[in-house]
Amino acid sequence: MKLQTRLELVIIIIFLLGWLVAGVAAYTLEQRDARQEIVHSAEVLLRTAVATRRYTLNRVQPLFADRMEEEFLPESVPSYAVQQVFSDLSKDYPGYNYVERALNPTNPKDLAEGWQVELIQSFLENQDLKEIIGERITQGGREILYVAQPIQIKTQACLECHSTPEVAPPSLIKMYGSANGFGWKLNEIVGTRLMSVPTSIPKRQAQDAISCYMLLIGSIFLIAYTAVSLIVRHWLVRPLDNIAHLVEEISLRKVEMSQLPEERADELGKLSKSINRLLVSLRKSLSR
Repeated sequence: MKLQTRLELVIIIIFLLGWLVAGVAAYTLEQRDARQEIVHSAEVLLRTAVATRRYTLNRVQPLFADRMEEEFLPESVPSYAVQQVFSDLSKDYPGYNYVERALNPTNPKDLAEGWQVELIQSFLENQDLKEIIGERITQGGREILYVAQPIQIKTQACLECHSTPEVAPPSLIKMYGSANGFGWKLNEIVGTRLMSVPTSIPKRQAQDAISCYMLLIGSIFLIAYTAVSLIVRHWLVRPLDNIAHLVEEISLRKVEMSQLPEERADELGKLSKSINRLLVSLRKSLSR
């Protein structure tokens, strides 16, 4: 195997190893950044939902306090209002979803099921736990990331509709009955609020970024490999070929006109000068 071929093979192996390491590192970093972006988006939307809930409780609900005795208006309930807002949002942005689920809700639609019950149990078992972040696949096959926070009764106003049926507005009893949604206590965790966002778009963007990054590295290597090959051929392989050819001529005693160029100042230039001096000595010896 020629020297240049060996050098090129070593360069290719080193590049492939470096390319593989860079690819793994880039994939890990991009996936981490993509997840952080998804989590950040989910938390911002969740805070938006909480702010909407607070606004409905403090600004909207008091406006309908008088009418609630005769007619129950779900639009004035913070939980209902914010879920309706995100229900409309999900029509334009599928996969973005906000729900509030409880173990004993007034509205049967808000009853926690399956994995939602497990989340609530986690909050009940660990009162200091403020947030749970996880990923799951929906029934439709969509990958989502969810951020869950506990729903805790922190104000006495919430108990007006959830302490006992006798205290609750008659209109609420008329619409939902008196069997569910009662018995809540102050500072008790009764459910969880869940914000779900799709992970497909950020992950696809991360994969596209990795592909572009790896393609860029490959292009840089191709340019560097071509340049190194030309440099090795011109500065190393060709001078060594000349030296080898000259040594072969010396072995055949063809030393009359043989000489190596001496314009280089590197190690090969020194070797050429040494061989030329050897030729001069050899010619003198042969002439005698």
